[in-house]
Amino acid sequence: MAFSSKKPFLNADEAASALGVEVQTIYAYVSRGLLHSESGGNKDRSKRYRREDIEQLLLRREERSQPGKTAKAALSLGQPVLESSITLLGENSLFYRGKDVLELSENGSFEDTACLLWEAEETNPFGSDWPILSEESNKILKLLEGRPILDISRILLPFLEYEDAKAFRKDPKTYKKTSSSILRYLTLFSSGKTESSGKISETLLSSWNPSRKKEDPNFSSKLKLLEAALILSADHELNVSSFTARCVASSEASLYQVVLAGLAALSGPKHGLLTEKAILLLSQASGNKKKDKQLLEEKLRNGENIPGFGHPLYKKGDPRGRKLIQMVERFFPEDTDVQLYLQFLKQIQELLEDYATIDAGLALVSKALKLPKGAGIGIFAIGRTAGWLAHAMEQYDSGNLIRPRAKYIGNLPQE
Repeated sequence: MAFSSKKPFLNADEAASALGVEVQTIYAYVSRGLLHSESGGNKDRSKRYRREDIEQLLLRREERSQPGKTAKAALSLGQPVLESSITLLGENSLFYRGKDVLELSENGSFEDTACLLWEAEETNPFGSDWPILSEESNKILKLLEGRPILDISRILLPFLEYEDAKAFRKDPKTYKKTSSSILRYLTLFSSGKTESSGKISETLLSSWNPSRKKEDPNFSSKLKLLEAALILSADHELNVSSFTARCVASSEASLYQVVLAGLAALSGPKHGLLTEKAILLLSQASGNKKKDKQLLEEKLRNGENIPGFGHPLYKKGDPRGRKLIQMVERFFPEDTDVQLYLQFLKQIQELLEDYATIDAGLALVSKALKLPKGAGIGIFAIGRTAGWLAHAMEQYDSGNLIRPRAKYIGNLPQE
């Protein structure tokens, strides 16, 4: 059913080849509403067709011939199970609402990216003051000092929800304002601060890397790198935490509960904790190529997975991980520790014959910026929360309850 090209759009000849029909049939599909065409931007006025639409036609064809087979595969990197206008995955890139994420990571801010995801560019919910933690919340935060960021967030968010009665109003403006408050709350939890007035990236960096802007000639580069890490972490279509968030939002639970659900999914060793595992792996790099090779080979012999490499959706490598590694190389060309980590990552890539994912990229960023323990998953959690909130708002707008069916394979009742 699948075809090799992973381009977001296909021309008429490519679409016809993928479907095994004549080009004229493609035009007929458009006229019957089975396919949507749009301008390809070429002088010959040719049309282009979304790859997802082609795959949906193939899916329906296979479902008719083998009922039930495609539904089984859909929940595991299979065909799309719902519609979304948030993130488009390409072969070597990805796009937030049509904007190239790799370009956003170079030139954008995390707050602007969140507004793009939430379709809030005109209203800018970050324009108001930061939320203030209540006295009760501050007491709890002090009791939780030293705990992992995910634990702190999952404990404190329910208290903050109870104190934020306005968050239960169901209108787009409230959703966006509440979303900005939640992101800033998570930033305070991660930074250990009780208040702030700057950007999210500045609040985090000033806490995690206490060197002051005036004293550190590399401060702007460090801030840009952290900003990029947050932007690249923001969304990745229907990963396990985002799908979880959408399911919870479909019940019309609050945005606070949506984020709690996302954090629960992120805490798993196959999702967010991969970043922490990748950081731990980098910490084991010695700089001695022979010793490091022996270390990696021993892990493989023991049946251990090497975290941070190989993404099932990117045959040529995760563009997010590649981008972060390139930025670290550019910003820290003479840092001996960074060069050691880069050499280690190259050894892993050669050994596994695979490419670094965003987890390896975030691990390298954490090491390059000399961030404290737990900061790596803190970046991932704060960044990805922007995406969860976008998915929640999109799900609210659809009004649909996500309720898939299961194929029963257990014992049949006795007659």
